[in-house]
Amino acid sequence: MSFRLIVTLAAVLIAFSSVTSLLAADSDASIPAGFRQRAGRTKESLAAAGANEESERAVAAALNWLARHQNPDGSWGCHKCLGHCKDPSCALHSEANAPDYPVAATAFGLLPFLAAGQSHESKGAYQHVIQNGVIAMSKMQDAESGRLSNAMYEHALGTMALCEAYGLSQDKQLGESAQGAVRFLEDAQNFESGGWHYSPSPPTVGDLSVTGWQIMALRTAQMAGLKVKPQTFHRASQFLASVSKGKALGLACYSPDAGPTPTMTAIALLCNQCAGRKPNDPAQEEGMAYLVANLNQARNNTYFQYYATQAMHNRQGLEWQRWNERNRVQLIWEQSRDECADGSWSPHGKGHVAGRLMATSFSALTLQIYYRYQPLQQVEVKPQP
Repeated sequence: MSFRLIVTLAAVLIAFSSVTSLLAADSDASIPAGFRQRAGRTKESLAAAGANEESERAVAAALNWLARHQNPDGSWGCHKCLGHCKDPSCALHSEANAPDYPVAATAFGLLPFLAAGQSHESKGAYQHVIQNGVIAMSKMQDAESGRLSNAMYEHALGTMALCEAYGLSQDKQLGESAQGAVRFLEDAQNFESGGWHYSPSPPTVGDLSVTGWQIMALRTAQMAGLKVKPQTFHRASQFLASVSKGKALGLACYSPDAGPTPTMTAIALLCNQCAGRKPNDPAQEEGMAYLVANLNQARNNTYFQYYATQAMHNRQGLEWQRWNERNRVQLIWEQSRDECADGSWSPHGKGHVAGRLMATSFSALTLQIYYRYQPLQQVEVKPQP
């Protein structure tokens, strides 16, 4: 066995132990209910939720890769992270001059650690990684306005990371930063259409891709116990209605004048599930049928895969079980095992992915769905004949 392989295996074992050490941990009553399953999970609950030892090993390897590619100042960059590589394996299929998107990239770096139930205050192999990431994210924020970025994609992702870190730690100072980010997000909404677009307070009605991230960030804020204005959700529901298509209005499109797509339908399904839609709602039924009919797109669309998995996990049932078995195997098989790239996912052939960092973060989060969020809907699982 080569020295490089021994080092790689040791790193993965350390990463795996940092995740599995949390499995038997008691849920902290001070942590909001929506986050407790992350730290309070057991091997039995993981198996019941659809995870297995291979998927958890894949997550552990991803966390190790993310830790190794963090910048010295605690941030991550979509391209700059490859400057820490020891060989060319990570740069394969990556754009040499791709934008760094520091706020989004730092969120991509932090979110898988937070999904594993770890925070900047929890003891573990990656505590300093998370601490430095949270500090870097806080430094990117304008203290007066709460703005993390004028690019609303980035701001939403950064807000989500701050809210999750606060929810897991209940760090009051971090809570103030997260609440400020929420306020900026609320003020950036188009008050007439209810949507968001690339920049704050857009003159356009907005688009569902950007709006979906804002809604999920607001939902995370609610889970963490932060304040969210009810009218913000009310306006957002108006925008969701404006991009609904189909006989039962269960399909969705990028903007009101566009046609429905599987990715936009997955986003709308998830947002409406968070708003309390029931699984037998005609729109939910129509949207889910359309999603299931197009699941083959997930192989080349990490963005669709990320949202579709969440929507199906919320619903549960046989369709979820079949999808999860296939999707889990695919993600584990596609994970890189080459030298420095070990534990990451390649962006090659994937649409809407800003490099290896984003591909790795999304893939890890998809494999963490079993405990990152609790299912919001339940459908009866009928026995097969």
